[in-house]
Amino acid sequence: MSKILKIMLIILCIFAVIVIIAVTYFLIVIAQTGESVSLNIAKLNSYNSQVKIYDNSGDELVTTSITGNKTINLSELPDYVSKSFISIEDKQFYNHHGLNYGRIFKAGIKNLFSGYAKEGASTITQQLIKNTHLNSEKTLTRKIQEAYLALKLERNYSKEEILETYLNVIYFGNSAYGIESAAQTYFNHSAKELTLDESAILAGLIKSPKTYSPILNPEKCKERRDLVLKNMLEDEVITKSEYDEALNKEISVNITIDRNNNYNKVILEEAMRILNLSEKDVSTNGYKIYTYLNKNLQNEIAASLSEIKNIENALIIVDNLNNSVISYLGNAEIKRQVGSTIKPILCYAPAFEYGTLSPITPICDEEITFGDYSPHNANDKFLGWISTRTALAKSLNVPAVKTLEYNGIDKSKNFAKKLGLSFEKEDNHLALALGASKYGQSLQTMTNAYASFARDGLYSNLNFIKKIETSTGTTVYEAKQNFNQVMREDTAFLINDILKDSIKQGTAKRLSTLNIPLSAKTGTVGTSYDNTNTDAWCISYNPKFTVGVWYGNTAGDKSKNLKSSQNGGTIATNSNKIAWNRLKNYYNINIDFEVPQTVKKLKVDALSLENQKVELASENTPEKYIITDYFSTKFMPKKESNNFTKITEPVLKLTVKDNNLVLSWEGLDYLKYKVIEKNDTNENVLSEIDGENKNMTISIKLPTQNTEYYIITSFKNGNENTVKSNVEKYYIPKEEKEKSSMKNIFKHWF
Repeated sequence: MSKILKIMLIILCIFAVIVIIAVTYFLIVIAQTGESVSLNIAKLNSYNSQVKIYDNSGDELVTTSITGNKTINLSELPDYVSKSFISIEDKQFYNHHGLNYGRIFKAGIKNLFSGYAKEGASTITQQLIKNTHLNSEKTLTRKIQEAYLALKLERNYSKEEILETYLNVIYFGNSAYGIESAAQTYFNHSAKELTLDESAILAGLIKSPKTYSPILNPEKCKERRDLVLKNMLEDEVITKSEYDEALNKEISVNITIDRNNNYNKVILEEAMRILNLSEKDVSTNGYKIYTYLNKNLQNEIAASLSEIKNIENALIIVDNLNNSVISYLGNAEIKRQVGSTIKPILCYAPAFEYGTLSPITPICDEEITFGDYSPHNANDKFLGWISTRTALAKSLNVPAVKTLEYNGIDKSKNFAKKLGLSFEKEDNHLALALGASKYGQSLQTMTNAYASFARDGLYSNLNFIKKIETSTGTTVYEAKQNFNQVMREDTAFLINDILKDSIKQGTAKRLSTLNIPLSAKTGTVGTSYDNTNTDAWCISYNPKFTVGVWYGNTAGDKSKNLKSSQNGGTIATNSNKIAWNRLKNYYNINIDFEVPQTVKKLKVDALSLENQKVELASENTPEKYIITDYFSTKFMPKKESNNFTKITEPVLKLTVKDNNLVLSWEGLDYLKYKVIEKNDTNENVLSEIDGENKNMTISIKLPTQNTEYYIITSFKNGNENTVKSNVEKYYIPKEEKEKSSMKNIFKHWF
């Protein structure tokens, strides 16, 4: 026998052994599947959550069933709804008997060459089995069980029954199971009313509800929707005109919020991420989830906010110590335009971090144009030269845009990304300084960013869950603190200190009556077509807690916009205040920020600031001309002002008016003046005067002899340096002297 034939025979034997082993394994799994996992019609239609969620005290929270409540008949849906799912998930749905062998072979080859299970080949039937009968483990045993049950399901039910059941139980994210629930959750109407565009969005969601969420990732959602539409066009189930019309629509959702159950949804999503399981597996495996929620605090705040009717809102409270969420109301995950709340994060904190500005640096609030962009302040008024501190505390727009330009857009965005913010490629313009981005940020993201300021620049992901146990009590997860220093502590302190001024004299002054140390920033997003607002924000914090509040309109219905009087400084700040008033019933909140060693309070010369220079006050600088503020020790001014090292020599003028002698000079309010009179017989002080910034005058009777006048000038602060002015002389006129002489002779003789 030739060597080649021997090799071929060995290969055939090995292949035969592999096939025998594979078939044997397959038959064993099938036999076990028949005993342990059987096709169950009840499981096809619904299942109930068995997860238990506990608050911070260990008391169980009320949870609701996460699926199986809302169903719809296939015949009630527009024809393109089912076709959108078939085009993207299972083109051969009506031609196979549960398994698509060609797709399985193709996926197997791709996975073999890629080295891992990159390509899936599940049919709609298999997906239905996986989601109702099996767990989400990616094992060969589960895939064999899935295939076996899929074949069995196809033998017992029609394609229409399978498709209808599939659409009624598949998961669409945001705790929406089934297409009716999904339509109402995302679009606020029944699945019967789904448009082609909306159907394609939902069909694209099921591959990865988090990744393709129209709420959290609208850009990826649009890409996935467009792929669904493209497949439908190629499959000739829609026309070119239908395709073009749907393709040109923007991603638009009309979220309905179940306030009472929204926190549970957030917890389930967090548990899914931690355990790397599907929501179904988390919900049905009896996990016990222990959270940081203060239930009593939550209920009190919810009761207070419920008094504000028919306005969407969200609230989140973070315990800064471990970055845990102790209260969560509404949907704080929705991305919205953030308005001025972005200014500290994107503009001023990077400026302090990189030394572009200090709190006292002069910046001009003026009418200005950057290319074709002309920012304006809210009241269309400009204040001229002001400090950076004032610009942020009063939330002025023009200085914020200037600061972003000083920093550089990319540099500022990179800084903000370290605090959890995200940007699209289109977000590359100066209007970012005012919060104008493609999709905005969520309240959850913004509140977490501000919590990093409260922690001296330490950032971490929010912690919703303290601990997770199995149904038998085995701990499978326990939260650990994991903070990263994303900015220097001096940068954080400078922002915190300035945002205290926002409460004293800025847009968040309604919080001032709380009489506790707080920093805060508000934001308002108005409309271009009328005097209403779409979003109102207020985020406040101290070392202990960070409270974020948002009000707005996600429906896209102009009639649901906020009134002009409902803005960040009013409705959002009022609710923020309510939260702090409730917090003080449970915690000590009267805690202030400590000045770090990397921050110094320095005296700055006010006259230099008027000339747009930051210079230290000298020992001669009068108190009136000293401004104190905080500086990072990394970027402290070093030059001392020379404004007060020399005394400005006054120029004395002498005039005669109405038989009086008038002495005048230009005064300065940090100097004092000693007016001296000198004649042939004596020299005396006529007057000692504190200077003022004006023309100073002294009026005296005309002297009877030749007299000299001059001024001795010194600092008011007691410095011994003095300067003598010019000397002005008054001479008695000649005729006056002769009259005086004759008068004396007359007196002598008569």
